[in-house]
Amino acid sequence: MTDYALNDRGSLDVVTENFYDTEIMRVFGGLSAGRAQTWNGMAALVPEPDNPFDPRTVSVRVGENKIAHLSAEDAHRYWHPLARVIASGYTPVVPLHLEAELLRQDGVAELNARAAIDIAPPDLLFPINTAPAQAAVLPQGSSIKVLDEQDFAEYLHSIVPATGEGRVILTLEVNRVRNSHGVTVDTVDVLYERKQVGRLSTQMSQQFTPIINYAFEHDLLTAVWGTIRGSSFEVSMTLQAARASEVPAQWFQELPNDVPELLPDAEQFEVPPAYVAVESDRGRNAKKWRRGFSAAHPDSPAGSSAAGSSARGLAARWRGEPARADTAPPAPHDDAASAGAPSATPARAAGAPAATRLARSLKPVVSALLALTAILVVLGILMLGVEPLATTLILIVAVATGFMAAYLHRTL
Repeated sequence: MTDYALNDRGSLDVVTENFYDTEIMRVFGGLSAGRAQTWNGMAALVPEPDNPFDPRTVSVRVGENKIAHLSAEDAHRYWHPLARVIASGYTPVVPLHLEAELLRQDGVAELNARAAIDIAPPDLLFPINTAPAQAAVLPQGSSIKVLDEQDFAEYLHSIVPATGEGRVILTLEVNRVRNSHGVTVDTVDVLYERKQVGRLSTQMSQQFTPIINYAFEHDLLTAVWGTIRGSSFEVSMTLQAARASEVPAQWFQELPNDVPELLPDAEQFEVPPAYVAVESDRGRNAKKWRRGFSAAHPDSPAGSSAAGSSARGLAARWRGEPARADTAPPAPHDDAASAGAPSATPARAAGAPAATRLARSLKPVVSALLALTAILVVLGILMLGVEPLATTLILIVAVATGFMAAYLHRTL
C-alpha cells in the first residue's frame, strides 16, 4: 500500500523492552557490545485486531521487522484514526528514532533499546483539507511564520475549526514583485485551496524558490503542512516545512504526494488481520519469569530439609541426646564392602558418653557465673552513688557474665 505521512508535530515513546530484541538487531544489522547506536527513519503503524495477546495492539514496524508497539493507552487513542488510514488503502507512517545497546550481564548478551516516534495528538493527525493531486509534499520541518495573513483574515476565519486549531495543506508559488528599491525579487506566496492567505519573507522565499521551481519543472505544485490558529479576535498561520538544505535527495527523486485523500470519517472502520509473530511471542516474559522464580525459591525443598536435619542431629549429639526420628537415615551400604572394613558404629556410640561427661563438667561453671553475676549486680547498686565510673564497669561485667551463663545453660 501507499504510505500516508501522519502529522509528526509531537513525540511519543513506544514499547520495545523484552519483546523485540531479534527484530531490532535486524534493523541495525548487528550491534557491538557496550556501544549505543541510533537509527532514524520511517516506520509504519499497524493495528493488529488478530493479536492473540491484545486485539487492540498497534505495532511499530520497519519494513518486515516489528520493533515496538504502542502502550495500551496510546493504542486506544490512535486506533480509530489509524484504522481510517488503512481503510482508505494507505499505510500510516511516522518518523522513528531508535536507540539500542548490546550489554553483557553474567556472560549473557542482552539488548537495551529505546524508541520514540514523531506523531501529533490524534485530533491533529490529519489536515482539514487535502493536498492537490498534482503536488509534491515537502517533509515537515520547523515552523515558519506566514506574513500578511491579517490581510486575508475574513477568509481565514472561515477555515479555523471549532477547536481553534487545525492542520492544513498549503501550496507555495513563486511570484516576482518589485520591492521598495525598485528591484525585482522572487517572493513566495502561500495559498490555501488555490487562494492566497499570506506570503513568506524575502529570506525564506530565497530558500524555497529552488524547490518550487524544481517541482514546477516536473509539472507539480509544491505543497507543505501548515497550522492555523484563531479566535473571534485574531487569526495566525504558520507552515512546517524542511528548508532546501534539509530536504533529502530521495525527495527530489520521488517527489511524493504522501498526504492523499482519505475516506470520510465514520464511527468505525474495518481493519484487516495484520498480526505477525516475533521471536519473543513463543514465550513472552519467560526471561523475567525464570528470574523471579529463582529469586523466590533460592534453595530446593530437599536441600532445606537435609540442612535442617543435619543441624538438629548435630545439636542432639552435643547435648548427648539420642537422634530424633526426623533426622535423615543413614545411607544404605554394601554388605560385602562393610564386611572387610571396621565398623564406624562403636566410634559414634563412644561419642555420646563423651559429650554427656563434658556437659556435666560445665554445669558448675554455669552456676559460678550466675553467682558472680548476682554479686556484681549487688555491688554495682551499692556503689551507684559513690563511684559512677566503677559502677558502670561493674554492671558491664555483670551483663557479660550473665549472658555467658545463659548461653551455656541453653546449650547444655
